[in-house]
Amino acid sequence: MAYPRASLQHTQMCGTPGHDGLCDAQASDKVPPVARDHQLLQIRGRVSVDRVSVDRQRRAPGEVSNGQHGDLECFGMSRVVQACSANGCKVLAAGMTDRTCRQYCHDNGNLSCIGAWEERDDDCNVKATMTCDQTWPNTHDLLCECAPGPLVARDPSELELVWSDDFDNSSVQEDKWSIVKAGGGFGNGELQYYTDHDENVRLEQGVLRITARCDEYHGHAFTSAKLQTKGKAEFGPGHRVEVRARIPEGKGTWPAIWMLPAENAFGRWPQSGEIDIMEAVGCTQGEVYGTVHTGAYNHMKHTEKFNTLSTDVSEWHTYAIEWTDSEISWYVDGRLYHRFVRRSDNSEEWPFSRRFYLILNLAVGGSWGGMCLHGRPSCHSAQEFGHDQVMEVDFARVYAL
Repeated sequence: MAYPRASLQHTQMCGTPGHDGLCDAQASDKVPPVARDHQLLQIRGRVSVDRVSVDRQRRAPGEVSNGQHGDLECFGMSRVVQACSANGCKVLAAGMTDRTCRQYCHDNGNLSCIGAWEERDDDCNVKATMTCDQTWPNTHDLLCECAPGPLVARDPSELELVWSDDFDNSSVQEDKWSIVKAGGGFGNGELQYYTDHDENVRLEQGVLRITARCDEYHGHAFTSAKLQTKGKAEFGPGHRVEVRARIPEGKGTWPAIWMLPAENAFGRWPQSGEIDIMEAVGCTQGEVYGTVHTGAYNHMKHTEKFNTLSTDVSEWHTYAIEWTDSEISWYVDGRLYHRFVRRSDNSEEWPFSRRFYLILNLAVGGSWGGMCLHGRPSCHSAQEFGHDQVMEVDFARVYAL
């Protein structure tokens, strides 16, 4: 987990209850200290069309493929002004007024969007980087990249299962997970103290329940839980990692399914990398984020590589990545929505040749999780922590590709 960039929200967030100040540009000028461990991507989401800024122009939602997808190609794309990749999947598209690249890709054979940009001079040159769900004011053309080939992940039944936990035991298995017991904000200004208390972490009827609650403990106002496989199960390229979960929507929640390197082979965060399989915050309800951080691509430089997907996070979903020597792809329920492609052997760009461990946690508040709350969540509001907030996990599984 990594601290947030400037807080730029979708216009629907402005002026709604619990979001006072989000449309104030000055609110984005306060940046907390550089993050340490527990790094997750921070403020993302859609940008309002009346608040286009330099920060937005530096934003990077996904690694462009430049047509490097083997033999996969995109055929018959509509309204193409100019092809911008060898496989025809990245194009300058016309008729994009009030339309997103996700809509464009969907309308062209139900393809998935993996990149979006405002073009500079009616050509393939990039003026500003967007997410697939953003529109650009007063424009007619946008650069859109759609995912070629099939949009679904590999069938897990056809893969070799190399590690799993279905949480069918009476307690967390110590040979698979360690339970973190610590607080202090983790470099993100988070408010929780992680415990191994039954109130915070327990198994019930084959489901792992991580509960964040108002609870004064060790000088913290909230308690929660964080599990990790560090030193017990670690994985590198050539694997599919998937977790079936449903997560809370309360404002102030910050659930995550993510991975950090087993060893800092290339230096401390972000030099050795981070893979965020899924993260979400209650302040941007209905959005999940898939991200990588590296020395070259991270929130401190406003270059982190991510994309978002709108979904009902309170329902069960399987969040997954497929990780090879050449790319990492993100899926929700088997549907591709983000891809990060290896472009060099430089560890600044691709530190993902090493082994990483899996982390499950539910943070409270912090620089991204609490961005709409001016400090910390209320322990009385029904929309915040007026009741316990629970992240449920049905299973975690790792397959060899």
